[in-house]
Amino acid sequence: MTTYTENHQLKNELILHDSFLSSISINNVSLNFIKQDDQIIECRLTFPVNLELYQRIEKDALFNLKPEIRSPFIGGKFLLETDITIEITLQPDLLPQLLENANNIEQAATYLLKLSQHFDFAQCQQSENQENINPLLQTENWLCLSVKQTQNNQEIGYSTFWNYVNPATINNPDKISQGIVDFFQEWTQTNLSTTGIINNSISDIFKNFTDEIFGETNNNNINQTMLTTIINFFLEDDWTFTKIEGETSLRLGFQGDNGTWNCYAKVREEQKQFVFYSICPFKVEEDKRLTISEFITRANYGMINGNFEMDFNDGEIRYKTSIDVDGDQLSSALIKNIVYANVTMMDEYLPGIINVIESDIYPELAINKIEQNEEINQSLDQVEQLPLIIAVDEQKEDLKTQERTPYILTILTPEEIAQFHHALQLMPPYQHKQANAILENLKKELISRLGELGEKIFIQANIFFKEITISAKNIKLIQRYSGIAGKIQSLVEKLQSLSQKDDELPINTPELKAISDLQTLFNSVEQRLQELPSDALIGNKEVELLVEIEDLRANLVRREKLL
Repeated sequence: MTTYTENHQLKNELILHDSFLSSISINNVSLNFIKQDDQIIECRLTFPVNLELYQRIEKDALFNLKPEIRSPFIGGKFLLETDITIEITLQPDLLPQLLENANNIEQAATYLLKLSQHFDFAQCQQSENQENINPLLQTENWLCLSVKQTQNNQEIGYSTFWNYVNPATINNPDKISQGIVDFFQEWTQTNLSTTGIINNSISDIFKNFTDEIFGETNNNNINQTMLTTIINFFLEDDWTFTKIEGETSLRLGFQGDNGTWNCYAKVREEQKQFVFYSICPFKVEEDKRLTISEFITRANYGMINGNFEMDFNDGEIRYKTSIDVDGDQLSSALIKNIVYANVTMMDEYLPGIINVIESDIYPELAINKIEQNEEINQSLDQVEQLPLIIAVDEQKEDLKTQERTPYILTILTPEEIAQFHHALQLMPPYQHKQANAILENLKKELISRLGELGEKIFIQANIFFKEITISAKNIKLIQRYSGIAGKIQSLVEKLQSLSQKDDELPINTPELKAISDLQTLFNSVEQRLQELPSDALIGNKEVELLVEIEDLRANLVRREKLL
C-alpha cells in the first residue's frame, strides 16, 4: 500500500470553538490529506500560534491536549518571540462528514472556511447551546499530534500519544500495539529518570481516551486485538517489556524469589491463541540433558495448566502456559491466570533445576525438595529401619468419638504434610520399614515442636492421611495453603506481643483490627484446607487457587513490612 500526503493552504483565517463557548482564530493554516492508495484516511491541520495562545490551548486542554498523553519535552523551553507550530488531526468518525461535502482537498478547504465564516457565534453564545456548532469546528473533535518550535535551526517540543497511536491506524492492530509500546517506553524512561515512579493509571488513561475519542464501537475493535489486550494488561500490571519487531510478541523480564529470567508473550491472532513462556536463565550442558529431562518429566506429571519443555539441541528450558480463545475474547483475568501460574512454576522449580545440574542431586529427590518441601537427603534409604511405635489401629477407636475435621492441616507445617503423604504412599506393598522410619521421625519432630499435643496431632494426622487418598497436585496446593496458615499465625503472635498490659490489646487499636483481619484471612485459608483433600479441581480451579495463593502471600508480605 502506498501512503502519501496532499497539502493545501487555507486562504483565510479559520475560527474554531471550544466547549466553553469561546472561539479560537488560527491563520496560515495548512490542510493535509493523508491518502492510502488514493483513498483519504486522515485529515490534518497545521498552524502557527503565539506563546499566549499556546498557553491557553495548554491550560484548557484544547484539541485533547491533556498532560497525561504528552511524550517527554525535547529541547529547552518555548521562546516568547517565536511562533509555535501545532499539528492536529480530525477524529476518524467525522472524516466521512467532511468528505460528504468535498470531493477533493480544495473543496474541503472551501467547505471548512465557509462553515467558519457563516457561523453565528454570538447567537450560539447567547443560547449557550454548543450543539449549534458544527462538529468540524469544535476543538474537542480534533486531536493534537505535536507541538513544536524551531530554535537555531533545531526543533524543540513534544509529540502526543495520538502521534504514536494515530487514529488513522485504528484498524491496524500491529501499528496500534507498536505505538502504545513506543509511547509507553519513552514516557517511562523519562519519568523514571526524573521522579523514579511510573504512573500506575497510565493504561487506564489509554483506555479512557480510547473510549472518549473513538466511542464504544471502535473501542470494541481495539479490544478484539489480542496483542493490544496483552499490552494493556502488562502496562496496567507495571511490567517492563519491549515489542519484538515484526512479530506479535513481547519480551519481558521477571524477578522471582529464586532468580531472574526473561519471559515471552506471544499472540497468534488468526488462531486466537496466546502463549506465555518463562525461559530458564541458563542452558543445560549436553551431559546433563538426559538427567534434566527426567526432572522435568517428574515435574510435569499432574500439572494441569502448563508444562516444562527442553530443547535437546541447545539445552534451553522453558515453562509454557497457553490458551485458545477461538469463539471468545482474551480478557485480563485470563491473561493474569496464564502469566502468574507460569512464573510461579518457574520460580518454584528453578532451585531443583540448579540442584540437579550443579550438585548432582537425583531428580526424584530434587522434586521431593520442591513438592514436599523436605530437605534433600540422598541417604534417605539408609535411615535405620525402626518399627512404628504408635499402634494407630489400637487407638483409632478412642478417636472415633471425637469430631475429626481437616483443620489438622492448619497445624501441620508444609514439610510435615509432605512427609505424612510420602510415608503413607510407601506403605503398600513393599516399603513398610521405610515408611515406619519416616513416621517415627515425624512423631519425634511433632512432640519436639508441640510438646504433649504433638503426640495427639501425630495420631490424628496419621489416621487422616491413611483414610483419605489425596492426589499429588492437591498435596502441592495443601502445602502452600498450610504455609500461609502458619505465616498468619506468626503475624498474629507478633501483633499480640505489642500488647502493653496483661497481654490484652485495647479496644479499637490498629493492632486489634489487624488481628481481626488476619483471623478472617485464616478462616478462609482453613476453609480451603478443608475442601482441598477431596476437591477434583475441575476446569481452571487449580489456576485460580494458584493466583489466590500468590495474592495471599503478597498480602502477608505487606502486612509483615508494616510491623
